[in-house]
Amino acid sequence: MKTVEKEPLVKTWPHRYPVVLERDPVGGTYGGYALDLPVFTWGKASQEEALKSLSRGLALALLELEEAGKPIPEPSEGVPLETLSELHAPQVVFLEPAPVNPVSLELWRALKARGLSQRELARRMGTSPSAVHRLLDPFYFGHSLESLRRATKALGVGLEVRFAV
Repeated sequence: MKTVEKEPLVKTWPHRYPVVLERDPVGGTYGGYALDLPVFTWGKASQEEALKSLSRGLALALLELEEAGKPIPEPSEGVPLETLSELHAPQVVFLEPAPVNPVSLELWRALKARGLSQRELARRMGTSPSAVHRLLDPFYFGHSLESLRRATKALGVGLEVRFAV
């Protein structure tokens, strides 16, 4: 029996990257930055919000590298805690990049290949620019088949849906 390689329903990366998470002692908000990629966040109400923002930032930075054909960096070992400011009580956390929806990525690539704006795609689909923005959001997983049909028709591209068993 032939084994069929299954495509994942989400795009993930096999690494956890070190990020520094800090709390602003004056405002009480949280922020942080990645050590290996140009990712940062600030002004988040909780550690969970800051980590979610950093995780999404890691995913976007990795997608940008892939789209540019550049190599994905290996995670560093982190940074010695003694080199960080004790004032903000930072902590180093190893964080996975957020999973992204490959459907959104393919839709974005088709839009880019056609040279259309999101606003023009919305006009052609008969929907709002915010609806198109949501379809292109790599962290959105609520695409309907009808929305995809309208998008592919508006872009003049085909749509394939396969089930691998």
